[in-house]
Amino acid sequence: MELKNSLLIAIITCFVLGLLLFFGFFSNIQLKLADNLYGGKQALDGIVIVGIDDKSLQEIGRWPWERDKFTEIIAMLNESKAIGIDITFTEPSDYESDKKFGESIKNSKIPIVLAEEYISFYKNGSQVMGNELIKPISELNSSKRGYVNIITDNDGIARAINLNLGGEEKAFSEILYEEYWKDSLNEEQKQNRFLINFIGAPKSFDYYSFSDVLNNKVNKSEFNDKLVLIGATSADLRDMIFVPTSAGKAMPGIEIHANIIQTFIKKDYLREQSKQSIFMLMIVFGIIIWFLLYKFRIIWSTLAVPILIMGYILFAIIRFESGVIMNILYVPFTILFVYVSEIGYKYSIEKKGRLEIKNAFSKYVSSNVVSEIIKNPSKLKLGGDKEEITVFFSDIRGFTAISGKMKPEKLVHFMNEYLSAMTKIVLNHNGVVDKYIGDAIMAFWGAPIKIKNHAEIACQASLDMLEELKHLNKRLQKEGYPEIKIGIGLNTGEAVIGNMGSYERFDYTAMGDTINLGSRLENKTKELGVSIIISESTKKAAGNKFITKKLGKVKIEGKEKPVMIYELIGKKK
Repeated sequence: MELKNSLLIAIITCFVLGLLLFFGFFSNIQLKLADNLYGGKQALDGIVIVGIDDKSLQEIGRWPWERDKFTEIIAMLNESKAIGIDITFTEPSDYESDKKFGESIKNSKIPIVLAEEYISFYKNGSQVMGNELIKPISELNSSKRGYVNIITDNDGIARAINLNLGGEEKAFSEILYEEYWKDSLNEEQKQNRFLINFIGAPKSFDYYSFSDVLNNKVNKSEFNDKLVLIGATSADLRDMIFVPTSAGKAMPGIEIHANIIQTFIKKDYLREQSKQSIFMLMIVFGIIIWFLLYKFRIIWSTLAVPILIMGYILFAIIRFESGVIMNILYVPFTILFVYVSEIGYKYSIEKKGRLEIKNAFSKYVSSNVVSEIIKNPSKLKLGGDKEEITVFFSDIRGFTAISGKMKPEKLVHFMNEYLSAMTKIVLNHNGVVDKYIGDAIMAFWGAPIKIKNHAEIACQASLDMLEELKHLNKRLQKEGYPEIKIGIGLNTGEAVIGNMGSYERFDYTAMGDTINLGSRLENKTKELGVSIIISESTKKAAGNKFITKKLGKVKIEGKEKPVMIYELIGKKK
């Protein structure tokens, strides 16, 4: 039952976490954890950025500039392979300047791609669609154009681009890839959420200042056969977006497009691990933790938890290099929560077991013995161990005659008073009350907790019982009950101590020849007319602290040879 319950707890924990996974709980935390996997790559030499930076704004003048500045820079970059300008020329400036800019694009021997932009969006099911596309002025109609919208996630981080915002329009970066690399994306690659494999922190690509290029301060050969991306890099122009590799510094929008194009070229596409796959891993790791806790000691299972988590994170890093973004949150969560749940269950089972032991044994043994048993429950395993003990048997003289004269309710009161008084003495002397057999009591000392002087303690407890019996008789006789006389037999030797019975029901008891002899000695007290008889082994084990009288050797049923016995009279003073 315990095995099934612990396995059930592990599976339930996995399913509860699985529900959180499928409902999207903690998805932002997963995104932030996965951000740490990006970067560490080299930018392609064939992609360069010409930035409209603070220096250019200072040297050329206040933004927006006249279009002739772009006409001039196109002429400066005529040996490049393609040019992308991430600026939406949606409003006319000087007519002649606009016209010349349009003619320079039309007459250019290299493809020039301009930016257009959706100003609003709507949802079509789960797909985000663009609405109200703003295009460049009519003078620039000869250019190729693509939308530059980059939609951030809920936490304000840009991790992907939408390659299908509806209609015939293509993304700015997709058109540049086609013009520069002379290749096209297939339909499978045109995901509504295309993950960008960012190569590193902002400024990972080669940057040149717009004004430096315009003023011929940069050798033209730097742009030969390259893809040149022109866009705002000054913070004042507000085209800065945080990305997974930002490290606190926003990335210019034009560099995000550079990262997208490099992802297209290198084909190092990313895909997020499916929720079904994550859930299967959660089940696998949950069962692994359950198995470790069930089969091995807690200390080894505890050590395994951080090893499994670190191993999984290392695996996630390796898989990222293969293009899969593993979930770094839910599998480690599963490992930790299953571990905590199983430890909690084990603790509750042990606590319940201790409580059961305490409740069961507190009726038969002293509180000190109960505490020791709780510390080491293995002492109570089914089958038991061989230990040296001193066994005690007592019996009321003439009980049959006494009981026959009493009403049942009075007899119950009479026996409860007697057994309570005698049991209290056994417990006070750290003994174990094995059982009550009618009016008889069986007890022993020396197990489950080993006591060196168990024979001495048993002798003293027996003498104390006789003394207590005097007081009890006075009280009971006042209530009209007859006088109680008892006989006690003590024997010391080896016996099997433990839980005897079936696996479903058992009793903690002592068995063996030592027990049988103790019972026979108690019977001999009737024949010899004495109160306490002890065996020779008990006399030796108890030492010389007691006054005894040799009764001689007697024949004991079940024994081939006569046994030397003694009357225990009192303690030496």
